[in-house]
Amino acid sequence: MRRKKRNVYKFAHKKHSKLGKVSFALALLSLLSEIGMIMLSIQKEGNANVYVGSAGLLALILTAMSFIMGLFSFKGEDYKLFSVLGSVSSGIMLAGWVAVYVLGFYVVS
Repeated sequence: MRRKKRNVYKFAHKKHSKLGKVSFALALLSLLSEIGMIMLSIQKEGNANVYVGSAGLLALILTAMSFIMGLFSFKGEDYKLFSVLGSVSSGIMLAGWVAVYVLGFYVVS
């Protein structure tokens, strides 16, 4: 006699959004790069070279792209977990990057 399985769930074949996953991964990459560049700038006592600034600008653009991808990932019928995580974390990182650049302009001026 065959045992009957308990707690069998069926989720209507939904998956997590690929754009949401990519958005969240890019937000984590941006977070790591922001922490690394801030630490490098602190080590150099605010006199980091142009390459660090260029990498920071590239990370700012990467974060903006991640935020936009996170917003576009809400369109599908998929689960929204990574879409929400990617959008929220990218939005916070984007605000952090903008704050770093605005503070940089005010400190230099």
